[in-house]
This record gives sequence, C-alpha cells and structure tokens, in this order.
Amino acid sequence: MGKGRMHPILPQPAAARGGGGRRPSAFFWVLVALSILTLTLGVWQWLAERRTLAAQSRPAAAERAPDFHLVAADGTSLSLADLRGQVVLLNFWATWCPPCKAEMPDLAALYRDYGTEHAFTIVGINVQEGQANVQAFADQNAIPFPLLLDPDGAVSGKAYPIRSLPTSMIIDRDGYVRNMWTGQIPKAAMLARLQQVW
Repeated sequence: MGKGRMHPILPQPAAARGGGGRRPSAFFWVLVALSILTLTLGVWQWLAERRTLAAQSRPAAAERAPDFHLVAADGTSLSLADLRGQVVLLNFWATWCPPCKAEMPDLAALYRDYGTEHAFTIVGINVQEGQANVQAFADQNAIPFPLLLDPDGAVSGKAYPIRSLPTSMIIDRDGYVRNMWTGQIPKAAMLARLQQVW
C-alpha cells in the first residue's frame, strides 16, 4: 500500500467509543439488590437489638395495687387510696411468724429514718389475728406505722393472693406495684429497692 492511501475507518467497540450506550448487566443489578438487602437487614437487626436492650433495662410493666379499706389495731381506719402520692411499703405479717417479727425493727427504722424526707410510709397488714393480740405487739415493740387488721383474709387472700409470710411490696406514688418479695430481707436490701422508686 502506498503512503498516501488512507485506510478505511473500522467501527470501534462500544467500550472504546466512550459515549456510553452499554447498559449495566443483570449481574450488576443483582449485586445492587443484594447490597441494599444486606444494608436493610443490618439496620433492622441493629434496631431490634436496641429495642431488646431497652426492654431489658426498664422494669416490667407495673400493675395497679388493689385498693382496700381496713381498721387498724388502734381503732383508726385506712385505705390504700388515702396514701396516694406517697411511696408505700406494704407488709403482710403475723405475730406467730418468726421472720415477720424479726424484720419489724428494720421496718420501723426505715420508717423513722426516711418517712418524712421521702414522703414514704409503711403499712403492716396482719393476717387473720385478733385486735388485742396485734395491738399488744405494736405496744411492746413501739411500732410507729399503722398495723391494719385483715381478720377474714379478704385482702391477703383475695385482693392480694398472699401465699407465705412475710410478703412485702413497694407501691409507687401513683398506686402501682413496683417491687415485691417474700421472706425476710436485710434492711439495706429494702432500702435499695425503695431508692429505685423514690
């Protein structure tokens, strides 16, 4: 071929033309879809873990404490509704129950030390004993909080299904049960539970 002769221009591949025109392959779109799916699942799992941690960190749903109206050993009467706005430690007990009697000094000390400062009170509900017996116990042990009488078990056996003594519960200022335990526990443990509600 001579030097002056021009070569015919051959068509170039689409990639070399630089103008586009080639559409992304199906494989590309599959990769995009998988990436979006992976990202979505990751975000969903992260949110689910956050919800689980939040649920574990907050207390279980509280139940409203049933109201009651009982007469105290000293002849006065009291209802739970009368105490709305205060934190109440409700203690079910009996004079024939050794751990009930053993924890009474701790309860009395908690009432004296923190009652006024934290608008907190303790109410003892005696289970099916006579007025004279309960009042004698209150006098002998200088109990500073009310000891109510539940002679027929209407409160301890029906409104509050108590199975063993002593049983105690903490009721918040809005009337919801926030903590409950059975048996005698140390004063420090009771205080720690009360501090979570104060």
